[in-house]
Amino acid sequence: MSKKTGKLTKVEKFYIDNNPNSNILDLAKDLNRTEKCISNYVEKDTGHTAPTRDNEDESSVSDLMGRKEDRGVTIMTQAASELADETRPQRIEETSRYKNSIHIIKEKDE
Repeated sequence: MSKKTGKLTKVEKFYIDNNPNSNILDLAKDLNRTEKCISNYVEKDTGHTAPTRDNEDESSVSDLMGRKEDRGVTIMTQAASELADETRPQRIEETSRYKNSIHIIKEKDE
């Protein structure tokens, strides 16, 4: 799970400054920070915009989940939640598998 937004340490700033070709998602994963925190630092302090995700279609919600596989735990991170909210209309249109599967077992008596 990523840290909350806040001041970046000198070490984190040094890492970001010395990896200018890395995209924000990779930097956020490496530093265990949110994408917004990293992008704010890059835009404000360095004066240029860093590349965001290379291809948003490749990034799925499951890739952004926090996992501890040795204990069998999966937690939804803030980034995964935001991506799920953004892609919800597309996912609803795509999944029509159970759309006509509603069955009423007992009709209401009037």
